[in-house]
Amino acid sequence: MEQQSQSAPTTRIVEPSMRVNALFQIALGLSMDRSARTRSMGDLRFTLGSVRDGAYQQTLSLANGDYDLAFAVAKGEMDVAAINPSCFLSMAYRGKGLYPEALPVRVIATMPSLDVMLFAVSKKTGITSLADIAEKRYPLKVSVRRAPIHGTRFVVDQVFDAHGFSIKDLESWGGSVHYGESPTDPGRLAGVRDGTIDAVFDEGVRGWAPLALEHGMAFLDLDPVSRARLDQVGWAAVLVRSALPEYTGDAMAPSFSGWPIFTRASLDDDLAYNMCLALEGGRERVVWDAEEPVTMADICRGTEAAPRDVPLHPGAERFYKERGYL
Repeated sequence: MEQQSQSAPTTRIVEPSMRVNALFQIALGLSMDRSARTRSMGDLRFTLGSVRDGAYQQTLSLANGDYDLAFAVAKGEMDVAAINPSCFLSMAYRGKGLYPEALPVRVIATMPSLDVMLFAVSKKTGITSLADIAEKRYPLKVSVRRAPIHGTRFVVDQVFDAHGFSIKDLESWGGSVHYGESPTDPGRLAGVRDGTIDAVFDEGVRGWAPLALEHGMAFLDLDPVSRARLDQVGWAAVLVRSALPEYTGDAMAPSFSGWPIFTRASLDDDLAYNMCLALEGGRERVVWDAEEPVTMADICRGTEAAPRDVPLHPGAERFYKERGYL
């Protein structure tokens, strides 16, 4: 009888979390499904709250998605969000690029993800710079992301525009565009292998760049015109080899590192503190984009893999300082 009385509270505590975990795994699995081209369930959003007097009362809303979540968080339509990459949040904080005015966003944590965006072009084309594409009006067969609001599409549009052309211009010259669902889209990889795709402009480079090098592609350097445009909109540029050590050249590329988890400045300090506490408690269950173990210091200090030039939320900063991570 004594053993039963001791185990009962544990059962009551564990059972709800087991059900929540099952529901979350269903939602996560559906959001990751890439079999449908429309990706109608590709963005995960959920809420936390409690049932009082028979009605659900929302306390907190969380979401994963694209750059527009910064607007939603700033307006109070969402409370916490994660976006890719950190450059988007930097632009939002400064009111640059896609953000006409500075937004009151603050960081809870930045998940490390070391990556760049590459402009890879087959050497057979004779293209050695981004300016060459327009100057030669080359009918490039390029693979880019399907989603127009993806960060890589924003960078492509900015760089092309800086050189006076667009994707539509490229198509008018006889070029073609393959729209991939992911960095390792099967159609893209097949096209690189058989030569039906002679350029790839994308991030997630560890998944496709080695194959591109193997099949005669070169990585175009960000020329002064391209760098100036990206600097204007607040997008960082770094060495390609910072994310792709097997590449030994000095070419620069748009940064695609860091996945910030952020909120707005007005969020309650204690709530932000407790978010960090929860993240610390669940750190071993988080799937990280890193080969080495990720520490709490790695997600708050600002590193090459987790850039942070947006301030921490005061509640988060208090947590990291109290724990000795800052």
